[in-house]
Amino acid sequence: MSSAVRNFYPIRKAFRLSPLVMALALISPFHANAAEQSEKIEQSENIATQSHRFHRDHILGTSLDIVVQGASKQEAKRVVDAIQKEISQLDQVLSTWRDDSEISALNNNKQGNVSAELFEVIAACENWRDKTCGAFDARLGQLITLWEQSHGVVKLDEATRAQVLNQLKADSVKLDAEQHSIAMDDALQFAPDAYAKGYIIDRALVAARQAVPSIEGLLVDIGGDIRVWGNAPQKDGWKIGVQDAFVHTDNSAPQQVLSLKDQAIAFSGQGYRSLAGQTHLLDPKTGMPLQQVEQCVVVGTCAADADALATALAAMTPSEGLELIEALIGYEAKVTLTDGQVYQSSGWNSLVQTPQHAEMRTVAAGQSSAKWPAGYQAIIDLTIPKIAVEKYRAPYVSIWVTDANKKIVRTLAVWGKDEKWINSNYVWYRRYGRQMPNLDAVAKPSRQPGHYKLAWDGKDETGKVVAAGQYLIHIETSREHGEHSYQTFNLDVKAKGSNQTLPAQKEIGTVQLNFQKVN
Repeated sequence: MSSAVRNFYPIRKAFRLSPLVMALALISPFHANAAEQSEKIEQSENIATQSHRFHRDHILGTSLDIVVQGASKQEAKRVVDAIQKEISQLDQVLSTWRDDSEISALNNNKQGNVSAELFEVIAACENWRDKTCGAFDARLGQLITLWEQSHGVVKLDEATRAQVLNQLKADSVKLDAEQHSIAMDDALQFAPDAYAKGYIIDRALVAARQAVPSIEGLLVDIGGDIRVWGNAPQKDGWKIGVQDAFVHTDNSAPQQVLSLKDQAIAFSGQGYRSLAGQTHLLDPKTGMPLQQVEQCVVVGTCAADADALATALAAMTPSEGLELIEALIGYEAKVTLTDGQVYQSSGWNSLVQTPQHAEMRTVAAGQSSAKWPAGYQAIIDLTIPKIAVEKYRAPYVSIWVTDANKKIVRTLAVWGKDEKWINSNYVWYRRYGRQMPNLDAVAKPSRQPGHYKLAWDGKDETGKVVAAGQYLIHIETSREHGEHSYQTFNLDVKAKGSNQTLPAQKEIGTVQLNFQKVN
């Protein structure tokens, strides 16, 4: 595949939004006045900052990661509580997956007075539908349902698809901003997920800052869409990795690292989710799954608009999409097509930082002269079930590879960076504990909650390919006030596929190891 990057360099111009959208833009972010900002700067110079990281699975059908900067442990927990409360309240309003949500009631009744939050989201979706000439369309609910019920067919019935597309005509939705009322055609169903997740992220950040105004910085990451604000753990900005467009494992090295400040990043494209066995993204003009775009990444001032734009770019030609991005102040984008061609906006490179790899003592693995078999990888699939206990917290997980003499080859994953508790994974920590790479989060496609997929490509921490031979893959878990478990796979690396399974433990589900040729 070609890896040539095409930069887009038109003249920047202001993008004139309607008064409604300008109002929405002012509502979503939390703006502190200049005096408050000045006072906070003075305070931050005198207070030693602390970082607190939290991970929750089964949030909005994916996972939630939070980083709180410059707060006590008690304050950080209040931040998390405020974020989860806001997410829960908005999920009750905006989730199309819940029969008892407000938007499900609207889709059933087709009209009515709605909450300020639902009206704000639908109005913004309709605005982006207009601004993108239909490339972003939240009216595709019925079409999505048809694909979900198609049982893997490659193409929907032409007559049915044409009928549904005809129902997306311009006058099928009526909005009354004064009454907060919405009316729509009988056959129409709203599916605003591509805007709603970003909206919830923005609102969660606002709720957290209102709950604990003294915090100095915050990152909210829901399923790979991220909003950052304030001071980062590192002085030169929040370090956000961008997942490789063609590698969909949880431990894959980021293709690029961006340095963000008071910004959001949203991701759209091929990934962990599918619709009838194909991409979950539909072309609003044809009703068919989009096949030409592998990945769209948008950085902007708020998560909701970045989310909508990332979805719209997937349905536009690269030139059309980047022309739209260049017309917006404060937004940048990168588009990767399925054939490997890359297009990016004129200011994208200003966000990119060369990743700083963590230093780690490595030992050459084994004395075998046989080479690692070309194209083979060790694929690890595991689940972390949600346990029905009060105040459940996901376990800390360490997964690493050693040679037959238990000398470290590579750490594949360490989830949970609170040293007080990661020490509970004592097998990994005592022997191989180290400073992890300086990334605050990774932008990537949303995945199913509690399900993780890791890959080892036969390279050590320095990127050197190791020899064939005997290796151990270690999996260790522990949970606050919970259980500890430690298991290993014995992996015989040779040019032959193999499959192994480890039984479920109290804190972790069944773990599968597939050694297979992937390319």
